[in-house]
Amino acid sequence: MGWRRRLLVAAVGVPVAAVVVLVVEASLARRGSMLERPPLDLDGRVGSGPAPVVDVVWLGDSTAAGVGASSAATALPTLVAEGRDRPVELTTLARSGVTLAEVVEHQLPAVAAAEPDVVFVSVGANDVTHFTSRADFEQRYRRLVAGLPESAEVVLLGVPDMGAVPRLAQPLRAVAGFRGRQLDEVVQEVAADTGSAYVDIAGEAGPLFRADPDRFFAADRYHPSDAGYRRWADAVLDVVQASALLGP
Repeated sequence: MGWRRRLLVAAVGVPVAAVVVLVVEASLARRGSMLERPPLDLDGRVGSGPAPVVDVVWLGDSTAAGVGASSAATALPTLVAEGRDRPVELTTLARSGVTLAEVVEHQLPAVAAAEPDVVFVSVGANDVTHFTSRADFEQRYRRLVAGLPESAEVVLLGVPDMGAVPRLAQPLRAVAGFRGRQLDEVVQEVAADTGSAYVDIAGEAGPLFRADPDRFFAADRYHPSDAGYRRWADAVLDVVQASALLGP
């Protein structure tokens, strides 16, 4: 083999090998240690008082379904509902492991029947590990928000800091962090274009998760722990309070 051919093979082989490594690491991360807990039942009334009930729907992936939380009481939708001094009727359509495409296909059609006052969306991490393109993610995200009831207020949670996830080996973790930021930019743009509220999950929680992963990640080293969801909820409530989305 001549030196030109060897150089060409090396030039092509390096990026191909890198892609193979990333695909293998992503597959291993998805098949890694799982949390041995049944799905949480998050639906129902949270809080009480004379104020009118606010009907709230959560769409998205495992973060909106409470995976990693020790109980329904410490799951993100419940923490957010309890953060306002008025009754909230929760409907959680979120499911663990789904991508944005699955949210659009399976969860969006069920929203209208719940007649929500507020819709929260928390999705994107699985699109990072499934290598969803930015263009496809944007097209689907815009379709999702456009399909929500016009009467509902919408809160879009940004893509979390995937570069903080201990379960992802390097170099996948670094690549996931970069891809997560790209998809998070889409969420910000859609929020600005549609008048939806945006919660900077990566900015508000990422530094803490990186500094103390044992505290803020669950035992699977992928999902937030109770402390992690508490931090997410505080970030969401800051936006909710500023916008008065769940009342004064």
